[in-house]
Amino acid sequence: MNRCVAALVALLAFTVAGCTRSSEQAALHPGGQAPGVPELMRHYGCPACHVIPNVPGAVGKVGPSLESLAQRSYLAGSLPNTPGNLRNWIMHPQHYQPGTAMPEMAVTADDAAQIATFLDNNR
Repeated sequence: MNRCVAALVALLAFTVAGCTRSSEQAALHPGGQAPGVPELMRHYGCPACHVIPNVPGAVGKVGPSLESLAQRSYLAGSLPNTPGNLRNWIMHPQHYQPGTAMPEMAVTADDAAQIATFLDNNR
């Protein structure tokens, strides 16, 4: 009887662990995106200036379209398009190109990383 109880407890623990992992994965969009990134971009005002794929209402015409951003060689005309540079540009555009129309928006490092990943996955 003790073996049956032990086996049942082990099976239950394994099942619960699998359900937790599945629910975490279900909270992500394809490509590993958290569903709140478009809202995060709206919070910082990105759609006011940019066309952004997969962000409803992002039809701004002040800044460049962010469509196919991952396929571009450079950011802001001279910064090599790498994930780190994109994160840094999102946080501090004035540092990399003083006078650019893109303002400093006090984007946190975590938020910038999420936005950069979102843009990289929306080719």
